[in-house]
Amino acid sequence: MSCQQNNKESTVKSSASQIDSLDLKYQNNLLQFLSQQDFKDKDKVEKARLGFSENKYFNNSAYQWIYLAYEHYLDDNMDSVELILKNLEGRKLTSDLTVLKDYFKIRANFSFNDVTHISTMEQIIDAKEYALKNKSKFTFLFYNLLANANYRRAEYRQALKDNESWYYFHPNKSDPRIAQAYQEIKFMQYIELHDYKKLKETLDSCKYYANAAADSAIIMRMYNLQSQYFYSIGNYRRAIESSRIYLSYLSSSNTLNAYAYANLAKNFLNNRQIDSAIFYFKAGLQFMKEHKSKQSKLFYYQNLQLAYALKGDYERAYFTLDSAYQDYKNSTKLIESEKINEINTRYQTEKKDQAIALLRTTNTFNHKIMVQQRWMFVILFALILSIASFVYYRNKQKLLKNINQRILAENRQLILEQKTRQNQLNPHFIYNAIANLQGLISSEQKEKANQYLLLLSRQIRDILELNREEYISLDQEIKSLKNYILLQQMRYQDVFDFEIHSADLDVDDVMIPPMLIQPFVENAIEHAFKNLDYKGQLLINFKQENDMLHIVIVDNGWGLQYQKKDPSQKISLSQVITKERLELLFTDPTQKARIEITPNYKDDRSGYKVEIYIPLVLYFN
Repeated sequence: MSCQQNNKESTVKSSASQIDSLDLKYQNNLLQFLSQQDFKDKDKVEKARLGFSENKYFNNSAYQWIYLAYEHYLDDNMDSVELILKNLEGRKLTSDLTVLKDYFKIRANFSFNDVTHISTMEQIIDAKEYALKNKSKFTFLFYNLLANANYRRAEYRQALKDNESWYYFHPNKSDPRIAQAYQEIKFMQYIELHDYKKLKETLDSCKYYANAAADSAIIMRMYNLQSQYFYSIGNYRRAIESSRIYLSYLSSSNTLNAYAYANLAKNFLNNRQIDSAIFYFKAGLQFMKEHKSKQSKLFYYQNLQLAYALKGDYERAYFTLDSAYQDYKNSTKLIESEKINEINTRYQTEKKDQAIALLRTTNTFNHKIMVQQRWMFVILFALILSIASFVYYRNKQKLLKNINQRILAENRQLILEQKTRQNQLNPHFIYNAIANLQGLISSEQKEKANQYLLLLSRQIRDILELNREEYISLDQEIKSLKNYILLQQMRYQDVFDFEIHSADLDVDDVMIPPMLIQPFVENAIEHAFKNLDYKGQLLINFKQENDMLHIVIVDNGWGLQYQKKDPSQKISLSQVITKERLELLFTDPTQKARIEITPNYKDDRSGYKVEIYIPLVLYFN
């Protein structure tokens, strides 16, 4: 016994160790992906997930949903990220899994292009504190979010502190690419702080780590930083040279983006090379249109307007609502000027002032008429809209009322049909019970007949009271069943034993249609134990499986062998009625009630098993 116990303990420890090893593998793989700066390769994450899914443990673990959320995040499907993370609700998660869940949930509602809302900032800070408290390897992710958020909120000093913490907690800070990214983020913050001394020092550090990384993409990005540095100190010519080199590299590597166009165009504009600025601003807008970019176009339009204004092309500079308004104002002034000139030509005498006054009076009057007409149109439109809304609402209410009345009528019909099916069982049971009582009286077993009559009266009272209800508690059903089985034990002189189990169900709160189990118990007693040469066993078990109540009625009787001996045996009417009751009571296609019958389920071809599945109905006081 001691050896067997030790072997079991050893197997359990080995299994737990294997699970811990797999969890660590999934975790380290995610850490590797998330710690790579600018990592956005969805295919690699998907490939890793598919490789892990060959293991059954992964498919049942929380990491499966984290990987899926990560894929959809990289694919910019933020709505799907939130839906996938809901699969983790109610599950017991490790601290690192909780941190990852919080991170992707925040990222699904977080945009670096917008000023972060205070509620989002609170979520990031709370998640960061939880990660710190639990010493999570993924703590650095939240400092990255805080650094970016505070940068967008113009809290540059705090952003610098968050950036320092991000680098401190980063698992790969010895990697020159991470060190370069750290310096690059500092560079952007020093630009906003106008600290040109620190800006130059940080730019030099960026170049150093870019060369150490030996990554051509990072090295070329230094030209973009260099362009921003020259722009900050007012050397626009050098800024243009650096921006051109960076744009040329992006074009050759097929990694162009709208920001590169914007930076180069802005440098041309500052250097008063207006035509070049206009060309690259328009190229950036065209790029955004072709790639369906969600980036704001306001920067491009504002600077284009400024460029056209500097060039003197006002018609293109003010093509928006402002330009339309300016054109209207200019045309109005021109008309008024022409009229005044006409008046001056016609009246060169003392009537000149009177004519001008008359014109002004006419304009004022016309303006009042236009205002009145406009208000009349608004009031008329509002009136028509109100009438249309009232008619639509009234018709909709009538339609809903008709639909509700039809549904109520259908429900009443279903309830009546259910009651009819339910009450069909009672005569069947009473007929058998009276026959049993008659047998006892005929055999002059008066004391037993009196006891039987007492139990029978209780059973009939239960039938009369419980059949009025659509549902009764499982406790009431079990008590009624016990009473009925005791009646049958008296009739058959204890040729069988029975057990009823309800597992850990709260029998007072679980609801069940009345008289649902009795027909199958009656069939087992009447047919399974008839002429049996050994003692019968009847087992009734109630248990919960997901959202279903699973009822099992098992006997060790003849099974279908009895029907072979007695071919005249008919299909039980009560089973047919019960199936019809279930069809009327439970109509939801997603939770379909059903009956499964397994005759001769034992190895010796004996026994009979009936399984009933009904939706779990609960009642709470």
